[in-house]
Amino acid sequence: MRNPKANQHGKVPVDNTPMPAAPMRYNDDGSVAWDSMWDSFCALAIDGGPPHRGTVLQPAPLPPDSPSHAIADYDRVVAEIVRGIALVSGLSAYAAKPGWVGVMCESAGMACWLAEAINAENVQASYEGKTLFVPAGDAWETKYEIKNVVTAVAKTTHYWQAHVQNELKQTLELEATISHAWKKFARRLIPVLRNSASVAMDRRVYFLSYRFLPVGLTKPYVHHRLVGGGGG
Repeated sequence: MRNPKANQHGKVPVDNTPMPAAPMRYNDDGSVAWDSMWDSFCALAIDGGPPHRGTVLQPAPLPPDSPSHAIADYDRVVAEIVRGIALVSGLSAYAAKPGWVGVMCESAGMACWLAEAINAENVQASYEGKTLFVPAGDAWETKYEIKNVVTAVAKTTHYWQAHVQNELKQTLELEATISHAWKKFARRLIPVLRNSASVAMDRRVYFLSYRFLPVGLTKPYVHHRLVGGGGG
């Protein structure tokens, strides 16, 4: 009988055994049946399971002067990733900045958690507010890179919906809200640091930031400003 104790991420691991890649399944019209490809998932990499890929899948944005056929290929890849994400997660997605597909999450906490979990699967991801970003590239193939992205989203959204405890979701949302507010404040603080009339002023701000502001947000910038590196 499996131990039901939740791990550090608040989820109950399903199985730590590596699973073989799911075979491609197709609809009668030849389109990929993303929503019927998986019956179960192995444990997430952030919980000790095997990462989905052996190497990191990174975005491959098109150069500005790309030929029309490359642009058409890129649009095809993005469209299939968007379709796959909708089928496996119910989330809306769209073509975002070059090399990225934006995924609209239910909350900033969800977007943050998914980005961390997908990165652990060796698929590069990031987030901004409630939007998760996953990679895209023009030369990608459906049964390889496109499937990698859709699989990572399918796997992590399944765990978010079925295994992440509500208490952790609330904590993540609070942390994301505080982080967003601090980033807005930091954007106002940074010009002050750069334009300070003296190092003494910088050191007073440095002291106040470490004394009163949340740990792990933009303190590294303040430290970098004073200890080595300056602006830029």
